[in-house]
Amino acid sequence: MRRALLLLPVVLCVGGESARYELRGRLTPAARASVWLHGATSPFEDSTLSDDDGNFRFRDLAAGTYTLGAFVPGRGELRRTIEVGPSLADAKNRIRLVVELRDDHFESRDSLRREALVSTRELAIPEPARREYEEAEKRLARRDVAGAVAHFQHAVEIAPRFSAAWNHLGTIAYQTRDYARAESCFRKALEADPKSFQPLVNLGGVLINLSKFDEALQHNMYAVLTRPNDALANSQLGMTYFYLDKLDLSQKYLTVAKQIDPGHFSHPQLLLAEIDLRRQDRAAAAGELDEFLKYHPDWPAAGKIKEELARLRGLAALQASAALRPDPAQSYAATGMARSFSEPRDLPLQDAGRYSVVRKDSRYYLQSRDVGGLESIDGVLGSGRHARALMHLGKDGAWTQLPLSLYTEGGGRYEQVTPGQTDCLSCHATKIGEHPGAIGCARCHGNGDTGTPTQAVCLECHLPASGPNSVHGPSAGAADKFELNSAGYRLMQSRCYRNAPGKLTCTTCHPAHSFSRESAGYREVCRSCHPTMHSGAALDCVRCHMPKRRVQDDGQVMVTDHRIQRPL
Repeated sequence: MRRALLLLPVVLCVGGESARYELRGRLTPAARASVWLHGATSPFEDSTLSDDDGNFRFRDLAAGTYTLGAFVPGRGELRRTIEVGPSLADAKNRIRLVVELRDDHFESRDSLRREALVSTRELAIPEPARREYEEAEKRLARRDVAGAVAHFQHAVEIAPRFSAAWNHLGTIAYQTRDYARAESCFRKALEADPKSFQPLVNLGGVLINLSKFDEALQHNMYAVLTRPNDALANSQLGMTYFYLDKLDLSQKYLTVAKQIDPGHFSHPQLLLAEIDLRRQDRAAAAGELDEFLKYHPDWPAAGKIKEELARLRGLAALQASAALRPDPAQSYAATGMARSFSEPRDLPLQDAGRYSVVRKDSRYYLQSRDVGGLESIDGVLGSGRHARALMHLGKDGAWTQLPLSLYTEGGGRYEQVTPGQTDCLSCHATKIGEHPGAIGCARCHGNGDTGTPTQAVCLECHLPASGPNSVHGPSAGAADKFELNSAGYRLMQSRCYRNAPGKLTCTTCHPAHSFSRESAGYREVCRSCHPTMHSGAALDCVRCHMPKRRVQDDGQVMVTDHRIQRPL
């Protein structure tokens, strides 16, 4: 049996479409093969044999999505998704299909070898259980789902370790949206035959439906390792990464899935379009939706997809016409300020002295070896350019810094810290509804867009003097004070700043919205006042006159010293 499915929230084809269709297919090059057809979103299965010319036929098919499989002796098995519906049928409701038999479409030889091995457990299945199983398959071909379930149930009552029967029961449970029952059946199928691929990949899918993403990741990764060319396994792994907010990995495996089977019933194009939209690439999203409609013209929500496609194409055209005008929001999104506060994601699970970061039920926690117990990590402060502070939300609604921070230098490591501030979010975050978020446009422009902000806005957080809000711990107290939040007051100590009032401000060197330049850009700023220095050589002014130094209030971090000086 070759039964697998993607257990995702899908729209089932029910209701209006009552016509029946005939599928006439041909294998090329011609070959005799065992051909089977399984319903992808509703219970159905049937099988037939192709003739010497590779022709095969299935009658009385309801509109919907199916998985077509063909086993060719000596070559192996291939699978592909097909659509049955009015857009693909002729006037007599016949659909013609050509299935190309390419070597790279078949399962690997190693997979075939494993599939050919019959376990001793399966050989031990008594004949009465097999008869129940065969009768259940016949009932499915007649769309007698209740009868099929009854016979599959009798089969597992006779033979409790009948893996294929448990897998069938799980599949039907999913297709009738009983996800808890489906999970139980797939687990029993795997327990009966731990090496069986179908319940493995199906369990990986139903765990996605049940939002058990960490466990789904383990099963779907193993499924892809077992069968790298399986479209379902790759698609489910891509979806798991999507829900874990690992979009690069999600895009990688969803793309592999659609390369293997462009019309796959898991609809990888829809999630790929969502990823493109999150990245503001409307043209790419439109391309994915266009490809989706090519393979699924009769999908129940095709009309809404077409409306969204038209909207995206219009926006993409506007986006292309505005390409010469820099988008401030897009420039700002790439800055550290736009990532000043975030939900905990991709935190390394490491030990650091008395503490360690652990993950449980899709959430991160700080574990202390001294006092025991777990404290939830509910937010992360900092962009990660230098460091990220771990934050905890108390029951009283107050945010506090946890005694562990993640430092970027050296490839990323945790270090124990002594929290010095209790009001970190006043500068590092913006309140979005009831929850904090990263610094947004309103922090500088105000809610009513007050125009171009002045340097005073920068100094609201980058304060010009030491004090309770200007450092990330006790004041360094040194004569030549140089702290993590030193940019404002160190700039004001510079002769360049003091000797040219109003000419040198934060945005002189740091352009609004992007805050950074290439080395040549900084050199142009310096040349505006010092055109002949160093005989006009193309030197890196910042490297010598504003070197990076290790700060006095956090010995793990090096930042640029904004006090412009002559090098010693």
